[in-house]
Formats: sequence, C-alpha cells, structure tokens
Amino acid sequence: MENWYEKTREKTEHIFNAISKHGFVIDLMHGTLDKDIFGFYVNQDSLYLSEYKKSLVTVGTKCHRAEETQFFYESATGIIEVEDALHKQFLEDKYRSPTPSPTCELYNSYVARIVNNESVEVGIAAVLPCFTIYKEVGDFIIKNQENKDSNIYQSWIETYVSDEFAAAVQQAIDIANTYALTASPQNLLKMEEAFIKTSQLEWMFWDSAYKQEAWKI
Repeated sequence: MENWYEKTREKTEHIFNAISKHGFVIDLMHGTLDKDIFGFYVNQDSLYLSEYKKSLVTVGTKCHRAEETQFFYESATGIIEVEDALHKQFLEDKYRSPTPSPTCELYNSYVARIVNNESVEVGIAAVLPCFTIYKEVGDFIIKNQENKDSNIYQSWIETYVSDEFAAAVQQAIDIANTYALTASPQNLLKMEEAFIKTSQLEWMFWDSAYKQEAWKI
C-alpha cells in the first residue's frame, strides 16, 4: 500500500464536499459570517487545540524515528502557536468561555482515547484530518473567493494556505503513509476508521460552531 492517505481520503470525499458547502465555510469565504458565530468558533477552537496539542505529543512519543517525534512535538508548539496568535487576534473577551461544546468535548475525547490506547499508526490517522482538512478548506476558499482584499477573515484564511502549513501537512501525510506500509491488516482497518471518524468530527465541529451549540441541559 504505497499511498494509504490517498486511498483513504477518497472514502471521505463526501465529507469534504459537505464541509466545503457548509454555511460556515461559505459565509467565511464571502466575509459575511456573523461575528458572534466566528467568535464562538474561535473560542471552541482554542479549547479544542489545548487538548489536541497533548494528543500530538502523545503520538510523537510513540513514533519510532526521532525525526517523526520531532515533527509532532514541533506541530504541538510551532504550528499551533500560529493558531494561538489568530485566537488572540479574533477572540474578543465577550466570546471567551471555559466550557467546551458537546461536539468539542466529543472530538477531544475521541482523539485522546485513540492516541492513548491504540497503536502509533492508528493515532497518526486520528490526528491527521485536522491537518489535511484545514489545508483543503483554505485552498477551496482561496480558489473560489472574490474578496481577498476586503474579507475581514482573510488573515485566518491565509494561515491555512501558507507554504509552511502546506509543508507540515505533507509531512504528516508522509508519516502516515510510512506507518501504513508496515501496519497489520487489523490496524489498517483501525487507521481507516479513525481517519473517517475524525473527518466526520471535523464537519461536526464546523456545524456546531455555526449553530453555536450548547449543552441542552
């Protein structure tokens, strides 16, 4: 299996299509996304990343090669530091809340369970969509938008189409493909399941932000 990611990504095409057509992404692209919705999203994203960093470190600790460990450690600090800077830019005090939404809680809990209890290759598959989907969303918006000079969210968009982010995404894909080459048939199935499920959770995260999801009781 020379390109596990490419073959598995094909199975999530319907998920990415749903993300790219979602009102959150479309409104973001047009610069018409309600500021309260975006503020809610940025706060939840901050809460999500605070736990996702830990999952990246856990995956890095399990990796077999030093350069892979270094990549995930640096991803937990360098790449996400850029996103932290965006949060400082866009997250006004009135949107700050310490309470994760149900979807944010679910996403973090699922990823943490996988990276802590499954093999390294399954953990890598679980954290991968957060890399790849954001790059695809950024590419989609840049390709289709007509308001690059006036979109109030443009600096957020540009973060995910930078050369640095593209290089990090490709490295994450390459690492996943490398581990897939030696994974057992059972773990290949688990890798696919984890990748598909966290791709679904990415859609759910956008959707929950658009609805400003709250606990029902």
